[in-house]
Amino acid sequence: MARSILLARSAAVCLALATLAAPALAQGSDPLASLSPEKKAFLSDPATLERFGLTPEKLQIALAGRPAADVDAYATALMAVVEDSKYKAGRDPAEIALNPQARGWNASTTVRPKMFDKLAREDGPFSLKRYMFQKGGIPTFADAPVAIRKEDLVAGKVEVAFVGVPLDFSSGWRDAKHAPMALRGMDGLVGADADGGVDPGLVLSIADYGDLTPDYMAPDRGLDHIRAMIAEMASVGVVPFIVGGDHTIMFPDVAAMVDVYGAGKVALVQFNAHADAELNGDHLISDNQTLTRLLEQNLLRGSDVTLVGLHGRDAGPATQKRLTDAGAKIVPTAAIQEKGWQAITTDLIAGLKTGPENVFVSFDMSVLDPGDAPASGRPVPGGITMREAIPMVRQLCAQTEVVGFDLLDAAPILDPTYVSRMSANYILHACLSGIAIRKTGATSVQTAKR
Repeated sequence: MARSILLARSAAVCLALATLAAPALAQGSDPLASLSPEKKAFLSDPATLERFGLTPEKLQIALAGRPAADVDAYATALMAVVEDSKYKAGRDPAEIALNPQARGWNASTTVRPKMFDKLAREDGPFSLKRYMFQKGGIPTFADAPVAIRKEDLVAGKVEVAFVGVPLDFSSGWRDAKHAPMALRGMDGLVGADADGGVDPGLVLSIADYGDLTPDYMAPDRGLDHIRAMIAEMASVGVVPFIVGGDHTIMFPDVAAMVDVYGAGKVALVQFNAHADAELNGDHLISDNQTLTRLLEQNLLRGSDVTLVGLHGRDAGPATQKRLTDAGAKIVPTAAIQEKGWQAITTDLIAGLKTGPENVFVSFDMSVLDPGDAPASGRPVPGGITMREAIPMVRQLCAQTEVVGFDLLDAAPILDPTYVSRMSANYILHACLSGIAIRKTGATSVQTAKR
């Protein structure tokens, strides 16, 4: 019954919109003046307008010249839709039913005991190669040896560890879950950086820490496990390089950094076409709400957030104003194109120097133009190019204390060529090179070359 009422009211709203949008403007009048204070406040709320795709100007056009009764009916219908779309106890289930009696309730996050290792070995990363100079074989990130336990990271004095999180959440069919497997088998993560003047594999101790397993039937159940495992890596001095998976993963990644380094001591630089700061989502966490949850839970302060590469339709004026009012800094793609990546990166790094020392970089593939990376979860034309992204990431990782990096929303099945996967690996390699430059004590990329 409730659903039928909702449909009826929604239909009434559509009819109201169709009949109210046509009349000529009435000069000098306020269509909302006749409304009750409650309804006037409702139609004046920017959140209401954004939700229905309206602006104050569009609302004026829709209501100008209409009788007070029609304006009141318009407000009443919109308020009814908002009310009917809310959660209703007794009508809507409070949670998705699970089976706590299942024998495998925590099977996906249960670590295999060390005693089951068939070959006794000392702690530390180990190679999967059969031949001394083998270039093929079982692929690993950066062609690195494998570590499967924290003890391996400690014994091997690992400085950077790659870990895959094959999670499709709100992106779903966009195929982010296959990215870790695809990137392991693609070139671009091994060897010297000609522009950076360093070979990170010769400077850093690197390991592949395997994949973390989410719950594919209820992915939100796995976020705490991901958070704990990333925090475990960081707690022993490792810089985690997390390969997703969609942008939901940024939540446990950043939360893990805060768990290790402390609240107020972590800054976020998010390369993304989308702000991922949506309000009022049906679920508490999704790829387009990640930043919202980090701010709401006080895991990040707005002043410690920098958004780089926003473009397209998903970060409108209202969203940007809400973020900047909270203290966030926004660097849209247009600014990079206008001022050049060098000036933007210099300003970005200078801004970070005034905030928390520890920097986490989240790179969503959607920030790139689809010509350079067609296979991203939510591609948006007009993004930055690889010629801009590589040096920006390299310099950022070279000149700030990057404590973690994630690369998200790569969707390999959408690109039948190797372009997207290669671009993704070159972004990872750029930050890897930057960290290597920083370790050598070079103050800049140019110094590293000398």
